[in-house]
Amino acid sequence: MTAPDESDRLERLAEQNEHHSWADFGSVSPEHPLLSRYIASYTYSIGCLREQQAKLITRAYPTVMTQIYFEFYGGLSEIRGEAHGFGKPAKSKREADTSGNQVTQGAVIEKRTYIKQGLGSWFDIYQLACNAQSRPIKNLKVDLYPMALYELFGYAPKELAGEDLQLADLLGHTTTSLMLEEMEAANSGQALVRVAERYFLQQLWQQINRQRLEIDDRHASTKSKGHTITPKGFTPPLPETEETLPQQAERYNKSKRWLQKRYDEVYGMSFKQIQNNLRFHTAHQVLWQTLARGQPINLTELAYRSGYFDQAHFIKDFKRYTGMTPGQYLKTNFDQQSQYLWYW
Repeated sequence: MTAPDESDRLERLAEQNEHHSWADFGSVSPEHPLLSRYIASYTYSIGCLREQQAKLITRAYPTVMTQIYFEFYGGLSEIRGEAHGFGKPAKSKREADTSGNQVTQGAVIEKRTYIKQGLGSWFDIYQLACNAQSRPIKNLKVDLYPMALYELFGYAPKELAGEDLQLADLLGHTTTSLMLEEMEAANSGQALVRVAERYFLQQLWQQINRQRLEIDDRHASTKSKGHTITPKGFTPPLPETEETLPQQAERYNKSKRWLQKRYDEVYGMSFKQIQNNLRFHTAHQVLWQTLARGQPINLTELAYRSGYFDQAHFIKDFKRYTGMTPGQYLKTNFDQQSQYLWYW
Protein backbone atom coordinates (compact mmCIF):
# COMPACT_ATOMS: atom_id res chain seq x y z
CA MET A 1 0.00 0.00 0.00
CA THR A 2 1.39 3.40 -0.99
CA ALA A 3 1.77 6.27 1.48
CA PRO A 4 -1.23 8.23 0.07
CA ASP A 5 -3.38 5.09 0.31
CA GLU A 6 -2.31 4.57 3.93
CA SER A 7 -3.21 8.17 4.80
CA ASP A 8 -6.59 7.90 3.08
CA ARG A 9 -7.41 4.71 4.96
CA LEU A 10 -6.56 6.29 8.33
CA GLU A 11 -8.68 9.34 7.50
CA ARG A 12 -11.63 7.05 6.75
CA LEU A 13 -11.10 5.20 10.04
CA ALA A 14 -11.10 8.50 11.93
CA GLU A 15 -14.31 9.61 10.19
CA GLN A 16 -16.05 6.30 10.89
CA ASN A 17 -15.13 6.49 14.59
CA GLU A 18 -15.73 10.17 15.20
CA HIS A 19 -17.17 9.56 18.68
CA HIS A 20 -15.35 6.35 19.62
CA SER A 21 -11.82 5.25 20.43
CA TRP A 22 -10.09 3.63 17.48
CA ALA A 23 -6.66 2.41 16.49
CA ASP A 24 -4.98 1.07 13.39
CA PHE A 25 -2.61 -1.59 14.68
CA GLY A 26 -0.51 -4.30 13.14
CA SER A 27 2.55 -6.46 13.59
CA VAL A 28 4.99 -7.20 10.76
CA SER A 29 8.29 -9.00 10.34
CA PRO A 30 11.40 -7.19 9.05
CA GLU A 31 11.39 -6.79 5.29
CA HIS A 32 15.15 -6.95 4.76
CA PRO A 33 16.44 -10.53 5.21
CA LEU A 34 19.68 -9.45 6.89
CA LEU A 35 17.70 -7.99 9.80
CA SER A 36 15.80 -11.21 10.48
CA ARG A 37 18.58 -12.43 12.79
CA TYR A 38 17.99 -9.49 15.14
CA ILE A 39 14.43 -8.22 14.72
CA ALA A 40 11.47 -10.51 15.40
CA SER A 41 8.71 -7.99 14.67
CA TYR A 42 7.53 -4.40 14.54
CA THR A 43 4.19 -3.63 16.21
CA TYR A 44 2.54 -0.25 15.60
CA SER A 45 -0.58 1.55 16.78
CA ILE A 46 -1.99 4.84 15.49
CA GLY A 47 -5.39 6.17 16.47
CA CYS A 48 -7.43 8.21 18.92
CA LEU A 49 -8.48 7.57 22.53
CA ARG A 50 -11.85 9.08 23.49
CA GLU A 51 -12.24 7.47 26.90
CA GLN A 52 -11.60 9.75 29.88
CA GLN A 53 -11.69 7.38 32.83
CA ALA A 54 -8.75 5.55 34.38
CA LYS A 55 -8.76 1.76 34.09
CA LEU A 56 -6.59 -1.33 34.00
CA ILE A 57 -5.65 -2.14 30.42
CA THR A 58 -3.73 -5.38 30.74
CA ARG A 59 -0.90 -7.17 32.48
CA ALA A 60 2.37 -7.68 30.58
CA TYR A 61 4.67 -10.62 31.19
CA PRO A 62 8.41 -11.30 30.90
CA THR A 63 9.91 -12.35 27.60
CA VAL A 64 13.45 -13.10 26.46
CA MET A 65 13.13 -10.38 23.82
CA THR A 66 14.71 -6.96 24.14
CA GLN A 67 12.05 -4.38 23.31
CA ILE A 68 12.42 -0.84 22.03
CA TYR A 69 9.34 1.36 22.55
CA PHE A 70 8.66 4.58 20.68
CA GLU A 71 5.95 6.71 22.35
CA PHE A 72 5.13 9.83 20.33
CA TYR A 73 2.58 11.54 22.61
CA GLY A 74 2.81 10.18 26.13
CA GLY A 75 0.62 10.76 29.15
CA LEU A 76 -1.85 8.05 28.15
CA SER A 77 -0.79 5.20 30.39
CA GLU A 78 1.03 4.29 33.58
CA ILE A 79 3.12 1.23 34.44
CA ARG A 80 2.68 -0.35 37.85
CA GLY A 81 4.66 -3.22 39.30
CA GLU A 82 7.97 -4.04 40.93
CA ALA A 83 11.10 -3.80 38.76
CA HIS A 84 9.14 -3.02 35.60
CA GLY A 85 12.11 -1.25 34.00
CA PHE A 86 10.26 1.80 32.62
CA GLY A 87 11.86 4.97 33.88
CA LYS A 88 11.44 6.13 37.45
CA PRO A 89 8.21 5.78 39.47
CA ALA A 90 6.25 9.03 39.44
CA LYS A 91 4.88 8.51 42.94
CA SER A 92 5.79 6.64 46.08
CA LYS A 93 2.18 5.77 46.87
CA ARG A 94 1.51 2.06 47.32
CA GLU A 95 -1.76 0.29 46.68
CA ALA A 96 -3.06 -3.20 46.03
CA ASP A 97 -2.84 -4.60 42.51
CA THR A 98 -5.36 -6.97 40.91
CA SER A 99 -4.02 -9.88 42.97
CA GLY A 100 -4.10 -8.00 46.29
CA ASN A 101 -0.33 -7.43 46.38
CA GLN A 102 1.08 -4.08 47.47
CA VAL A 103 2.92 -2.38 44.60
CA THR A 104 4.50 0.99 43.99
CA GLN A 105 2.49 3.31 41.77
CA GLY A 106 3.56 4.11 39.00
CA ALA A 107 5.70 5.20 36.03
CA VAL A 108 3.85 7.40 33.55
CA ILE A 109 4.78 6.59 29.95
CA GLU A 110 6.07 9.87 28.55
CA LYS A 111 6.85 11.05 25.04
CA ARG A 112 10.22 9.32 24.59
CA THR A 113 11.85 6.02 23.72
CA TYR A 114 12.27 3.15 26.17
CA ILE A 115 14.50 0.08 26.01
CA LYS A 116 13.50 -2.90 28.09
CA GLN A 117 15.56 -6.06 28.40
CA GLY A 118 13.44 -9.18 28.36
CA LEU A 119 14.08 -10.97 31.62
CA GLY A 120 12.24 -9.20 34.40
CA SER A 121 8.94 -9.08 36.23
CA TRP A 122 5.33 -8.74 35.19
CA PHE A 123 3.73 -5.31 35.32
CA ASP A 124 0.27 -3.81 34.92
CA ILE A 125 -0.60 -1.10 32.40
CA TYR A 126 -3.24 1.43 33.44
CA GLN A 127 -4.99 4.01 31.30
CA LEU A 128 -4.67 7.46 32.87
CA ALA A 129 -7.73 9.62 33.50
CA CYS A 130 -7.98 12.83 31.49
CA ASN A 131 -10.53 15.62 30.96
CA ALA A 132 -9.71 15.95 27.26
CA GLN A 133 -12.39 14.69 24.86
CA SER A 134 -9.80 12.93 22.70
CA ARG A 135 -6.14 11.96 22.91
CA PRO A 136 -3.98 10.87 19.95
CA ILE A 137 -2.24 7.50 19.92
CA LYS A 138 0.99 6.85 18.05
CA ASN A 139 3.54 4.28 19.07
CA LEU A 140 5.83 1.54 17.82
CA LYS A 141 7.39 -1.47 19.51
CA VAL A 142 10.38 -3.32 18.09
CA ASP A 143 10.97 -6.83 19.40
CA LEU A 144 14.67 -7.72 19.19
CA TYR A 145 16.09 -11.18 19.70
CA PRO A 146 18.13 -11.31 22.92
CA MET A 147 21.55 -11.35 21.21
CA ALA A 148 20.81 -8.07 19.38
CA LEU A 149 22.18 -5.74 22.08
CA TYR A 150 25.53 -7.53 21.95
CA GLU A 151 25.88 -8.17 18.21
CA LEU A 152 23.98 -5.31 16.55
CA PHE A 153 24.75 -2.51 19.03
CA GLY A 154 27.97 -3.73 20.66
CA TYR A 155 26.77 -3.67 24.28
CA ALA A 156 27.00 -6.42 26.88
CA PRO A 157 23.43 -6.65 28.24
CA LYS A 158 24.53 -7.08 31.84
CA GLU A 159 26.31 -3.70 31.71
CA LEU A 160 22.95 -2.07 30.92
CA ALA A 161 20.82 -4.00 33.40
CA GLY A 162 18.76 -1.73 35.65
CA GLU A 163 19.51 1.38 33.58
CA ASP A 164 16.79 3.72 32.32
CA LEU A 165 17.77 3.42 28.67
CA GLN A 166 16.65 5.35 25.62
CA LEU A 167 17.40 4.83 21.93
CA ALA A 168 20.17 7.45 22.00
CA ASP A 169 22.11 5.17 24.35
CA LEU A 170 22.35 2.66 21.49
CA LEU A 171 22.47 4.77 18.33
CA GLY A 172 23.91 8.05 19.62
CA HIS A 173 22.14 11.40 19.91
CA THR A 174 22.66 12.60 16.33
CA THR A 175 21.37 9.47 14.61
CA THR A 176 18.49 9.16 17.08
CA SER A 177 17.42 12.77 16.52
CA LEU A 178 17.33 12.27 12.76
CA MET A 179 15.44 9.00 13.10
CA LEU A 180 12.83 10.42 15.49
CA GLU A 181 12.33 13.49 13.30
CA GLU A 182 11.41 11.24 10.38
CA MET A 183 9.18 9.07 12.56
CA GLU A 184 7.36 12.13 13.90
CA ALA A 185 6.48 13.03 10.30
CA ALA A 186 5.28 9.51 9.51
CA ASN A 187 1.47 9.40 9.41
CA SER A 188 0.89 5.64 9.33
CA GLY A 189 2.14 2.53 11.09
CA GLN A 190 3.67 1.20 7.89
CA ALA A 191 5.59 4.45 7.45
CA LEU A 192 6.91 4.18 11.03
CA VAL A 193 8.16 0.67 10.29
CA ARG A 194 9.90 1.75 7.09
CA VAL A 195 11.82 4.50 8.87
CA ALA A 196 12.82 2.22 11.74
CA GLU A 197 13.94 -0.55 9.39
CA ARG A 198 16.13 1.81 7.38
CA TYR A 199 17.98 3.06 10.46
CA PHE A 200 18.43 -0.43 11.92
CA LEU A 201 19.79 -1.61 8.57
CA GLN A 202 22.19 1.34 8.63
CA GLN A 203 23.37 0.23 12.08
CA LEU A 204 23.86 -3.31 10.77
CA TRP A 205 26.07 -2.13 7.91
CA GLN A 206 28.15 -0.08 10.34
CA GLN A 207 28.84 -3.21 12.39
CA ILE A 208 29.78 -5.08 9.20
CA ASN A 209 32.15 -2.28 8.18
CA ARG A 210 33.71 -2.38 11.65
CA GLN A 211 34.21 -6.12 11.10
CA ARG A 212 32.15 -7.11 14.15
CA LEU A 213 29.74 -8.92 11.81
CA GLU A 214 30.17 -10.49 8.41
CA ILE A 215 27.88 -11.64 5.62
CA ASP A 216 27.92 -15.37 5.09
CA ASP A 217 27.05 -16.06 1.45
CA ARG A 218 28.32 -19.63 1.18
CA HIS A 219 24.81 -20.88 0.51
CA ALA A 220 23.53 -17.73 -1.16
CA SER A 221 21.82 -17.47 -4.49
CA THR A 222 22.14 -14.38 -6.63
CA LYS A 223 19.38 -12.82 -4.53
CA SER A 224 20.09 -11.22 -1.13
CA LYS A 225 17.63 -13.59 0.55
CA GLY A 226 20.35 -16.23 0.51
CA HIS A 227 22.68 -14.15 2.66
CA THR A 228 22.95 -14.49 6.42
CA ILE A 229 24.75 -12.53 9.12
CA THR A 230 27.48 -14.23 11.13
CA PRO A 231 29.05 -12.71 14.27
CA LYS A 232 32.84 -12.77 14.61
CA GLY A 233 32.66 -14.59 17.94
CA PHE A 234 30.67 -17.70 18.81
CA THR A 235 27.07 -16.97 19.85
CA PRO A 236 25.44 -19.92 21.60
CA PRO A 237 21.87 -20.57 20.40
CA LEU A 238 18.81 -20.24 22.59
CA PRO A 239 18.52 -23.56 24.45
CA GLU A 240 15.74 -26.06 23.97
CA THR A 241 13.42 -26.41 26.98
CA GLU A 242 14.76 -29.87 27.90
CA GLU A 243 18.37 -29.40 26.82
CA THR A 244 21.17 -29.30 29.40
CA LEU A 245 24.30 -27.15 29.50
CA PRO A 246 26.61 -30.23 29.40
CA GLN A 247 24.80 -31.40 26.25
CA GLN A 248 25.38 -28.05 24.57
CA ALA A 249 29.00 -27.96 25.70
CA GLU A 250 29.60 -31.38 24.15
CA ARG A 251 27.81 -30.44 20.92
CA TYR A 252 29.88 -27.29 20.36
CA ASN A 253 33.10 -28.67 21.83
CA LYS A 254 33.23 -26.01 24.54
CA SER A 255 33.71 -26.25 28.28
CA LYS A 256 30.63 -25.77 30.46
CA ARG A 257 32.31 -22.87 32.26
CA TRP A 258 33.22 -21.09 29.02
CA LEU A 259 29.73 -21.61 27.57
CA GLN A 260 28.02 -20.31 30.72
CA LYS A 261 30.22 -17.22 30.65
CA ARG A 262 29.37 -16.69 26.99
CA TYR A 263 25.63 -16.84 27.71
CA ASP A 264 26.05 -14.17 30.39
CA GLU A 265 28.12 -12.02 28.02
CA VAL A 266 25.92 -12.25 24.92
CA TYR A 267 22.44 -12.57 26.43
CA GLY A 268 22.88 -11.01 29.86
CA MET A 269 21.28 -14.14 31.33
CA SER A 270 22.49 -17.52 32.46
CA PHE A 271 21.67 -20.67 30.54
CA LYS A 272 19.16 -21.63 33.23
CA GLN A 273 17.50 -18.19 33.29
CA ILE A 274 17.02 -18.24 29.52
CA GLN A 275 15.69 -21.79 29.58
CA ASN A 276 13.24 -21.06 32.43
CA ASN A 277 12.01 -17.96 30.64
CA LEU A 278 11.53 -19.81 27.34
CA ARG A 279 9.70 -22.63 29.12
CA PHE A 280 7.30 -20.16 30.74
CA HIS A 281 6.88 -18.27 27.46
CA THR A 282 5.89 -21.49 25.66
CA ALA A 283 3.34 -22.40 28.34
CA HIS A 284 1.93 -18.86 28.50
CA GLN A 285 1.46 -18.64 24.72
CA VAL A 286 -0.54 -21.88 24.70
CA LEU A 287 -2.61 -20.73 27.68
CA TRP A 288 -3.25 -17.32 26.10
CA GLN A 289 -4.34 -18.80 22.78
CA THR A 290 -6.58 -21.34 24.47
CA LEU A 291 -8.18 -18.62 26.59
CA ALA A 292 -8.73 -16.45 23.52
CA ARG A 293 -10.53 -19.32 21.78
CA GLY A 294 -12.64 -20.08 24.85
CA GLN A 295 -11.50 -23.70 24.94
CA PRO A 296 -10.87 -25.91 28.02
CA ILE A 297 -7.28 -26.75 28.96
CA ASN A 298 -5.57 -29.46 31.00
CA LEU A 299 -2.90 -27.73 33.11
CA THR A 300 -1.06 -30.96 33.91
CA GLU A 301 -0.76 -31.79 30.23
CA LEU A 302 0.32 -28.22 29.46
CA ALA A 303 3.05 -28.40 32.12
CA TYR A 304 4.57 -31.56 30.63
CA ARG A 305 4.26 -30.33 27.04
CA SER A 306 6.13 -27.14 27.98
CA GLY A 307 9.05 -29.05 29.52
CA TYR A 308 8.18 -28.84 33.24
CA PHE A 309 9.05 -31.74 35.54
CA ASP A 310 5.59 -31.68 37.09
CA GLN A 311 2.57 -29.43 37.61
CA ALA A 312 3.88 -28.08 40.95
CA HIS A 313 7.00 -26.66 39.26
CA PHE A 314 4.84 -25.20 36.51
CA ILE A 315 2.52 -23.43 38.98
CA LYS A 316 5.47 -22.06 40.97
CA ASP A 317 7.17 -20.70 37.84
CA PHE A 318 3.93 -19.32 36.42
CA LYS A 319 3.18 -17.38 39.60
CA ARG A 320 6.71 -15.98 39.70
CA TYR A 321 6.42 -14.65 36.16
CA THR A 322 2.78 -13.47 36.20
CA GLY A 323 1.89 -12.78 39.84
CA MET A 324 -0.94 -15.34 39.54
CA THR A 325 -1.46 -19.09 39.52
CA PRO A 326 -2.64 -20.55 36.19
CA GLY A 327 -6.12 -20.96 37.71
CA GLN A 328 -6.23 -17.30 38.76
CA TYR A 329 -5.00 -16.31 35.32
CA LEU A 330 -7.85 -18.18 33.64
CA LYS A 331 -10.40 -16.46 35.88
CA THR A 332 -8.98 -12.95 35.46
CA ASN A 333 -10.93 -10.87 32.99
CA PHE A 334 -8.19 -8.84 31.32
CA ASP A 335 -9.34 -7.06 28.18
CA GLN A 336 -7.31 -8.87 25.53
CA GLN A 337 -8.24 -6.64 22.61
CA SER A 338 -7.12 -3.44 24.33
CA GLN A 339 -3.61 -4.85 24.54
CA TYR A 340 -3.26 -4.23 20.81
CA LEU A 341 -4.30 -0.63 21.27
CA TRP A 342 -1.38 -0.09 23.62
CA TYR A 343 1.09 -2.51 21.99
CA TRP A 344 3.04 -3.28 25.16
